Amino acid sequence: MVICDRCNNSVKPTANYCPECGSELNPTRKDWSDGFLSLVDRGHIQEAIDGNETLPEGYHTRLHETVRHAMADFCLLDRWAEFDNHEALYGDLRDEEITTDDVGELEKLVRLTCPFRFLINATGVDTLENVLEASILFASDESELTLDDIDVSIEVTGDGE
Repeated sequence: MVICDRCNNSVKPTANYCPECGSELNPTRKDWSDGFLSLVDRGHIQEAIDGNETLPEGYHTRLHETVRHAMADFCLLDRWAEFDNHEALYGDLRDEEITTDDVGELEKLVRLTCPFRFLINATGVDTLENVLEASILFASDESELTLDDIDVSIEVTGDGE
């Protein structure tokens, strides 16, 4: 048996996650990842998406905490004047117009929609409008600007217009 470093639970030696608290049992693999999720996380999440695996409740709690920390990291980077947000988001995209037959470039562009889909799925459109208004206020250099001065409206018609 393996002992979980986080909760001291006894775990089968073949397990990747603690069934009690959801902690990854081999965190050194995280160093090999391109994002904030470890390769093991990515594999388990994809298996869950495909319907081949059910993850323990503790795993979800740990993952929610990981996402909140990642969001806080984005906020910190946004406050750092020397960090180029535009380069981080668009740096590997070509400057010319992307065509629909260029699958590789389209896949890169799609990642820019993910934060908005994440917010819409978590909050709904009405709350997203409020979040965007507050974001505009926080990003503004105008000291006299208030939320009453900002109006963001998202209209979803559903009829293709």
